[in-house]
Amino acid sequence: MRNYFYLFIFIVLILLGCGEDAAIKRGKELLSTGDTAAAIRQFESVLKNNPSDAEAYYQLGLVYEGLQDTVQASDAFTNAQQLAPQRAEITLALGRLHWHIGNRDLAISQFQMILSNSLQKEIRLQLAALTGDAYHVRRLRTEGSDDYEQTFTEKGNIMTFTAKYTDDYSPAISPDGKSIVFASNRLQNAELYLMDINTRSLRQLTHTDELDEYMPAFSPDGKSLAFVTERTRGGMMLPPVQASGSDPSSATIYLMDIDGRNQRPLIDIEGAQRAPVFSPDGKKIAFESKAPTQGNVSTPGDVDNNDTLEIYIIHTDGTNKTQLTHNDVDDGHPTWTPSGKWIAFTSMVEDIYQIAIVSAAGGTPKQLTFSDASHYQPTFSPDGKQIIYISNAHNHYTLWMMDTNGTNKTQLTNHVGAHFEPSLSQDGKILVFSSDRSDHMRIYLMNLAQPVQAEELKARLADL
Repeated sequence: MRNYFYLFIFIVLILLGCGEDAAIKRGKELLSTGDTAAAIRQFESVLKNNPSDAEAYYQLGLVYEGLQDTVQASDAFTNAQQLAPQRAEITLALGRLHWHIGNRDLAISQFQMILSNSLQKEIRLQLAALTGDAYHVRRLRTEGSDDYEQTFTEKGNIMTFTAKYTDDYSPAISPDGKSIVFASNRLQNAELYLMDINTRSLRQLTHTDELDEYMPAFSPDGKSLAFVTERTRGGMMLPPVQASGSDPSSATIYLMDIDGRNQRPLIDIEGAQRAPVFSPDGKKIAFESKAPTQGNVSTPGDVDNNDTLEIYIIHTDGTNKTQLTHNDVDDGHPTWTPSGKWIAFTSMVEDIYQIAIVSAAGGTPKQLTFSDASHYQPTFSPDGKQIIYISNAHNHYTLWMMDTNGTNKTQLTNHVGAHFEPSLSQDGKILVFSSDRSDHMRIYLMNLAQPVQAEELKARLADL
């Protein structure tokens, strides 16, 4: 029995030794709260006690990389690589740094070093996203093959137009993943269209010459849509690049059936209400608003920030409008967790947009991201474990993914052009987004079940 006891103690000690160093863990915790100065001191303290700690150098490099201090980041990553040349994530970090500062030859040599060895999926995806797309992407052809097409206007007149040189944007994928609704300014104002993804059959849902419709959102059963309507801006595209996008003096949320019928306002008050999204049970809609407090509104005290965007919830019958956020900065573009208990949104913090989360029942929001880059338009994965969002890190609007606690940020695209408005199918396999990577704003489909493979990466690097 004594031998078994010592064997048990030996196994426990091994397991404890394999765990993460407490000092390193503390540094990561400080970094996750945005306290970069304290995180640097923590990792430097580890290195003072153990100058051969590769993990401390690696974590220190990540901090400096986030601060855009490329010199100190490069020194830290180089030291980490010399101490642990077998760790692919360190080599990737050094290559990533060279890539972003324009040392492409040095970056590619680091990437090729990684590809020469066995490659974990996570590392492969990060490498793919740095050099293009992490998963296979295809453009959904939402325009016809003819140079000119015709349609009937709201007043019954025939209008000739071309969709080849206009913008399609603001996509939303249906719960079953079979169709999308998107906005297009092909008729010189923004109208909504429904397209079958497989057959590409197209149906125009709105016909309002003097109004723009955009930001559509499917109900969970796929039978109805919420969308935004406002006075037309003369064919201007309205993709959201701030908390929600355009900042009209008046915009209203409407509901309609999936065939475009039974259009009616959800909210009938002055102001600007945008970015609607249905709750998982389909009974409520979260949205952003600059509308003054009126009617059936629940707000604590007399707080009323009319000059900033705030997050609200309302029942789909237009009753029980409740304000969730009460800040002196913009809070916009809400999204529900699959459980319906929480709402993530974009919030301005010191002139930078970050991702935050708040209870759907109300309470104090919690900031999830702490970055020098702005983050926009969060949307949850079906299992609620990850958030897909847009970041303008390195001065490019690209798609990213992170865990719901704000950790493990992974880039999904690094293609030419900007990327906006991610919409995820209910099974989590298809990610729809808009991008101008082909000159005009178009709709794209990312297949999250088809990651880029190592051989494809080797060919991509060879082309570069």
